[in-house]
Amino acid sequence: MSGRYGNGSDPLAAISTSPEVLATLRRRMTAIELAADTLQVHLASERAQGFVEMLEELKVLKPADIESLYLIIDDAAQARVTALLL
Repeated sequence: MSGRYGNGSDPLAAISTSPEVLATLRRRMTAIELAADTLQVHLASERAQGFVEMLEELKVLKPADIESLYLIIDDAAQARVTALLL
């Protein structure tokens, strides 16, 4: 995969939050992107969703940003599973 979560095509770029939160989100997304099998994709996706759930509970981000993050995670997981199954 491309490692896109650290460069110009970063889907997280529109999320306005602290650099530390963004760094953690990028690590979670990279874990999904680099997963070696579908189980690892599932586990990495669950970790990412859990982190977003915590951000939601603590009201760190706007509801629209939270929804965007869930969609970004889901899209990344689906793309990785598809790539693994080809």
